[in-house]
Amino acid sequence: MPRQTTKSPFWMGCRDAAPFLLVVGPFAVLFGVLATEAGLNVVETMTFSFLVIAGAAQLTGLQLMVEQAPVLVVLASALAVNLRMAMYSASLTPYLGGATLWTRAIAAYFIASILTGALNCSTIRVPKVKQNQA
Repeated sequence: MPRQTTKSPFWMGCRDAAPFLLVVGPFAVLFGVLATEAGLNVVETMTFSFLVIAGAAQLTGLQLMVEQAPVLVVLASALAVNLRMAMYSASLTPYLGGATLWTRAIAAYFIASILTGALNCSTIRVPKVKQNQA
């Protein structure tokens, strides 16, 4: 396994994503406070954050839950807010289109709205993955 250097794509991506941590930290604290004030305990709040990745969908779902909206309305609203992720995934097809299903599934979890800016900044340097020949 080759050693990762500071010029490797992984570390270049880490460096490009570092400024976004200034946004992620305060937002995480904000959501944690709002969720606990809404009546969720720590485990429920962490599970909610793990399952509902996008911040806008977290706030939308939490507000609707506080207002005791039907579950279907909460899910539909969160889905509508997250439709922008479809555009993100379309822009990543040239880079991940030839990857295995498991690689794309794992990448889909970690490619959230906060990381998309850093990813888009670095896509110029990342080589495209060749499409699988079926």
